[in-house]
Amino acid sequence: MKVNLKDIFDLFNLSGKKKIAIVGKGASLDKIDLSCLSDFFVINVNDSERVYPGDVCLFSSTGVRDYLEETGGQCALYLTSKPLNKNNHITVEELHENPENIKPIQERFFEDDFYLEDATIISALKLSNLIADNVREKLSVYLLGFDFNLTTGYSSKSGRGVAFGEEYFVENLLKSQKMYLELLLTHAGDLSIYVHHIGNLNFSSLDTIQFNSKFDGSSLQTSQSEFLLAKRENKDSFNVKIVAEITTNHFGDLELLKKMIEAAAESGADYIKLQKRDIETFYSQEELAKPYLSPFGNTFRDYRNGLELDMFGFQMVERWTQELGIKWFASVLDLPSYKFMLQFEPALIKLPSTISEHTDFLKFVAEDYKGSVVLSTGMTDIEYEKFVLEQFVNCENLYLLQCVSSYPTLNQDANVAIVRHYHGLNKKYPKIKPGYSSHDIGSLCSQLSVAAGALMIEKHVKYGNTPWAHFDNVAIDMLTDNFNKFVDDVRLAEVCLGKETKAVLSSEHHKYRK
Repeated sequence: MKVNLKDIFDLFNLSGKKKIAIVGKGASLDKIDLSCLSDFFVINVNDSERVYPGDVCLFSSTGVRDYLEETGGQCALYLTSKPLNKNNHITVEELHENPENIKPIQERFFEDDFYLEDATIISALKLSNLIADNVREKLSVYLLGFDFNLTTGYSSKSGRGVAFGEEYFVENLLKSQKMYLELLLTHAGDLSIYVHHIGNLNFSSLDTIQFNSKFDGSSLQTSQSEFLLAKRENKDSFNVKIVAEITTNHFGDLELLKKMIEAAAESGADYIKLQKRDIETFYSQEELAKPYLSPFGNTFRDYRNGLELDMFGFQMVERWTQELGIKWFASVLDLPSYKFMLQFEPALIKLPSTISEHTDFLKFVAEDYKGSVVLSTGMTDIEYEKFVLEQFVNCENLYLLQCVSSYPTLNQDANVAIVRHYHGLNKKYPKIKPGYSSHDIGSLCSQLSVAAGALMIEKHVKYGNTPWAHFDNVAIDMLTDNFNKFVDDVRLAEVCLGKETKAVLSSEHHKYRK
């Protein structure tokens, strides 16, 4: 049965809203300032209107229908397979998961026909996708109160609980809905919407605090959110520069790259770092012709070309970083890339460990470049250090980063003491700024590096997992809160480090002191 959704399209257009919230009933909803939703077109799932009544509601449960018949309902329109005794509903066929469904749910999602799936959240997302298609505009959709966790239960405002004997049924239902959502998110590039899950799951875009802050919610602001805000605003008061090392983990997708820059800025990092190389000259023709399956094609050349940003991409980086109050620089791996990057008058240029044996190129940059150079020392020894100190005399500063080129680096291989050695070199060579490029897991070695004198800390980041991607497995996933925590840990280490000059502090109140 073909469903006519014109009334819903008209309702959305008349609302004047440009973003959509799909509301569930998970406990995380209690942490969201619901006044934020006044600017959203709200889609309720089942009886989540108990918590916040929206514009449209999707349901198939007889229990929900009975509740709405009793209360009259608060939404403007209902899409349901259980018709109500009122005129503001659109009858929709239910489609259940069973072996007779030849097409999987992620394929049905892109068909024109609209059904109520067992996973109602998928139907709500499909409705949002159809709305976006109708207005010919890519819309942001926020999933609120979808925790997929029976342990945390329901929002206290929902008046709901799990009936005796239904625990396993509900757990299975939640597990299935989460699985279908994760499956759909693997097709994000094919959607007409940007899907943002609000919570603390591995695919969440924002947590509840960040959502409240992003949309000016104030009633639930906490000391933690205030701390994060202060951390971003006061990062200039810290000496250690924290770099979110994106490299090519944006995969040439500018929308993804913008999200990563936003996440880095939100965390309080000082810089994002990208990468630039000339594909045809950096690799041999034999390497480029090798088979490599990716969304960009079937060869390694296709893959590497797909990762590179062009002039427009870097211009957008320049714009976004200025708007978000974060700086950027890039690793340059060859002469064409170095000359390309000079167009942006960068304050920093990175020369990565990858090219430590490209001495002719390194000498050229050392002679030509007058700004600050960041140089990692993975796969090198004391002879390379001597080479660097002899060559890089024209740069403003030389950030010398201890680095171990193993992924991941074991703690016993991190050799943080090298940072202390670079700190000692600063006494003789004032241009030397010690630092640490982290390939280890967690933040401990980075914190120890701060104590050893590091003035720059690099940490690889990514945004979700991509099975075909050719990148290291040490990057922190920015879909989680782990990079925020990493920045906090480094800042805390600097606070604990304090000053080298010994003095009596105002906080010292020994009872025997005169």
